[in-house]
Amino acid sequence: MAFVVNMPRLGLSEEENVLCEWYVAEGDRVETGDKLFSIETDKSSMDIHTEHGGIILKLMCEEFDVVPVMTAVCIVGESGEDISNIINQTKDTAFCVEPQLTLQSEQSEKNDHLYNLVQRPMEEKSIRRISPRARKLAEANGIDLSGVSPSGAEGRIVEEDILNTMKSAYQQSNSATKRQETKAFATIKQDGKTITTSKTRRIIAKNMVSSLRNTAQTTIHMRYNASNLQSYRAWLKSAPGFEKDITLNELISYTTVKTLLGFDYMNAHMPCAEEIILFEQIHLGFAVNTKKGLLVPTVKNAQNMDLPTFSFTLKALAEKARDGSILAEEMSDATFTISNMGTYGVTNFNPILNPPQVGILGVGTIDYAMKDTPEGMLFYPAGYISLTYDHRAIDGAPAAEFLRSLCNALESANMSALGG
Repeated sequence: MAFVVNMPRLGLSEEENVLCEWYVAEGDRVETGDKLFSIETDKSSMDIHTEHGGIILKLMCEEFDVVPVMTAVCIVGESGEDISNIINQTKDTAFCVEPQLTLQSEQSEKNDHLYNLVQRPMEEKSIRRISPRARKLAEANGIDLSGVSPSGAEGRIVEEDILNTMKSAYQQSNSATKRQETKAFATIKQDGKTITTSKTRRIIAKNMVSSLRNTAQTTIHMRYNASNLQSYRAWLKSAPGFEKDITLNELISYTTVKTLLGFDYMNAHMPCAEEIILFEQIHLGFAVNTKKGLLVPTVKNAQNMDLPTFSFTLKALAEKARDGSILAEEMSDATFTISNMGTYGVTNFNPILNPPQVGILGVGTIDYAMKDTPEGMLFYPAGYISLTYDHRAIDGAPAAEFLRSLCNALESANMSALGG
């Protein structure tokens, strides 16, 4: 029996992914677990594997297509199987759209010159084939699709066609003086080294800018006495039942999970201004630096784990992220995220939210500091933590209460508090 492979949805706010590369062709036989294609999301790039064996009967899109989530990518079945009904049901749902007949009311001023040159009176016409990314770019800049020459397969408009139209309009609108200024600038840049950014880097950049633009991010910083935390870690190294070293990052992350149990408003999503979703389960995302860029695996249901299980799971996911074997479902549905830059000697920093999450914890290094106590000046190991929160969902006082509670838990680190 034939089945349809859809573009996976990895996050609540995800709308589309880029299909980067096919690993199979029509007519190939695949077994359960074989790689089908690679994708790039707003957060990472990864391989998608088949859940069923069979013959690749139909590829529904091409490499570098921008495909809406949960739409057909390919069909797998048995040789000679009739899939005409399936094709008819899924045909063009992802890639055929009507041209935009009206401009958005709030057209930015910087695109006015493009609108004046490119926009023409538009008449209702038959549907044109256009990729979702090209459609969004055209709508954002007021581009009339009737004036765009398609270069994609079967007369399909792709993003490059929209960019070429915009470039042509821009060149026409520039005066001789402006062109001269551009030429002078290009001459100055010749001494530098130009590096073309990877698709992963472009997606990360897009996601970061979108996060800052669409949320009210505020960051607060605190420090805590890490003496007990360091002592507890030293004890764990010699404790029975701990085959692998428990790192300070794992202790801090685990303590964060335990603290979140008492602060449901931090373990939440805000998908829109009208609602906030509070979660009972804690799916902890944690940032991992890889050769492909920043990836964020997720420890699912971390609230149910003891410390050894949590440590093992975190290590395993981090290793899979670095070697490129991590699965899509292992990087989705995080309810709160931690980013650790302490290993680089960073103290305080402002981590950027991963919407729709309302909080992210930045973990800094452990340094030494002094403070005045009734017994005199105390020289102690100080740990630094930073909390970025969405001020639309959380006010300053509740955010500070969570961070202070986390500091208290870290300062009183012991076997009962951490599940040892």
